[in-house]
Amino acid sequence: MNQILTLEEILLILNGIEITLRMLQVKSEYREIEADEAFTLSNDFNLLDVIHALGEVLEGIENFKSAQSTKNSEI
Repeated sequence: MNQILTLEEILLILNGIEITLRMLQVKSEYREIEADEAFTLSNDFNLLDVIHALGEVLEGIENFKSAQSTKNSEI
């Protein structure tokens, strides 16, 4: 099943994920898990790094959207 997403749908999904991750980050249950010595990562990334990376992706998409709008208005 190939479903084509619009740019707006992609932004809505990614914004929703960012909001969800920010809500998770402040929950004491998650902070307890992350603070436990049994919680290990294969790299140095943590949830905040993921949130920041997602923000950069969103910014890139917004830049693309803006560039497309500019191109379309020039035609």
